Amino acid sequence: MYIYYDNKTDYLEVLEKKVLNYSIPLKNGVFKILSEKGKKVIGYGVEGASERINELAMFDPFVKLSIMIKISRVKHHYTQQQLAKKMGMGLLPYQRLESGENNPTLKTLLKVKEVLKDIDLSLVA
Repeated sequence: MYIYYDNKTDYLEVLEKKVLNYSIPLKNGVFKILSEKGKKVIGYGVEGASERINELAMFDPFVKLSIMIKISRVKHHYTQQQLAKKMGMGLLPYQRLESGENNPTLKTLLKVKEVLKDIDLSLVA
C-alpha cells in the first residue's frame, strides 16, 4: 500500500499499487482512484484529509491508523528515521507500521499515542 500526504493542500492518496490511474469524484472531496487499464478500484483520494479522518469508512482500522500516523509525522516535520527513534523502534518496523503492513501490538499503540499526542486512537475502529 502507498500512502501519500501533501500537508500544504491537506490532500491524501491511498493506493493499492503504483500504476497509471485516474480518479472519479464520489462526494465532498473524496475520490475513487481507478487503474487506467483495468478500471479496477486501486485506492482513494481525500481533500481535507486531516480534518476528515473519522469519515473515511472505506479504510479498515489498520489503514486508518497508518494514515493518521503519516499525517501526524508530516505535520510535525519528522522524518521516518526521527520518529522511529523517538518511538524506540528500528526504521524498518516503523515503515511497516506507517504503510499498514503489520498489525501493531498494544505496546506499539501506546508508544504512538505517547509520541504523537494529536492522534485520537478512538477514530481508528
